[in-house]
Amino acid sequence: MNKTTTIALSTLALVTTTAPAMARGEFRFGLNTGDKLPEAHRYLRDMVQDTGIEFKVNPRECDEKAAFGWYWAARNEFVICQENRRKNFGFAHEVQWTAEDLDTLRHEAQHLIQDCMDGSRQGSLDSVYNEPIELAKEVLGHDGIASILKAYSDKSDHIKVMELEAFSVAAMNDPREQSRDIQKFCFGR
Repeated sequence: MNKTTTIALSTLALVTTTAPAMARGEFRFGLNTGDKLPEAHRYLRDMVQDTGIEFKVNPRECDEKAAFGWYWAARNEFVICQENRRKNFGFAHEVQWTAEDLDTLRHEAQHLIQDCMDGSRQGSLDSVYNEPIELAKEVLGHDGIASILKAYSDKSDHIKVMELEAFSVAAMNDPREQSRDIQKFCFGR
C-alpha cells in the first residue's frame, strides 16, 4: 500500500468509528466518555453543558479539595471529582463512573436547577419541590436527614434545605426527570 492509500484508509476508519459515537452524543465539548457514562446520565451531563456551564471531570482542583464535586455559579463551573481518578495526575482524566460519581452528578445537577429557579443563574438557590423537607423525610429518612444536617451544621437554614433537596433528588436516581427540569427551569423561562 502506498502512503496516500494508507492515510485514506486510516481517515475512513476514524470517521467510521467516531460517526456512530457522535450520533449517540458521546462527543460533546471535548469529552469522549464512550460507554463510561450510562445513557440517562450522559443525557443529564449534556443538558448541564447546554446551559453554557463549564463541565469538568477530575480537574486539578479535585486534588486540592475534599469534595466529590461542586456547582459554582460565580465561576460558571460544574465539577465532578471521580472516586477512582488518578490523583495528582496533572490533568483531567476521566475514568469509569462509579455509583458515587453518578450520585454526585445528580446532586450537583439539582443545585444547578435550584439556581435556575429565579431565572438568573447567579447563585441564589431556591427549592424546586414545594415541600423539600417532606421530600427528604420520604427519601432519606430520619437518619439520612440527621447526617446531612450534622455535615452542614455551620451553614444557614436555607443552605441546609437546599442540600436536603439535592441529596434527596440524587437518591431518587431519576436523571431523565432532572434533564426535563433543566429544560423547564433553565431554558423555559
